[in-house]
Amino acid sequence: MKSVDEILQAVKQLDAARSLSLRRKMDRLEKQLWAEELKRTSAEMFKNGLTDDAIDSMAMRRRREGRR
Repeated sequence: MKSVDEILQAVKQLDAARSLSLRRKMDRLEKQLWAEELKRTSAEMFKNGLTDDAIDSMAMRRRREGRR
């Protein structure tokens, strides 16, 4: 597998159309990975007896605490 530096060097050489294509593909990959992580995390939470409402409450509480 190529190193990150080698990949970045190759990306710098792309023309505008290919660069845009790469960005779109990277966005799709990121969304896919995020969805997989969400699915795994949700399954783990439900396995531990947490409901959607409880998860929402925890998230809102953390957001409020983070603003302080």
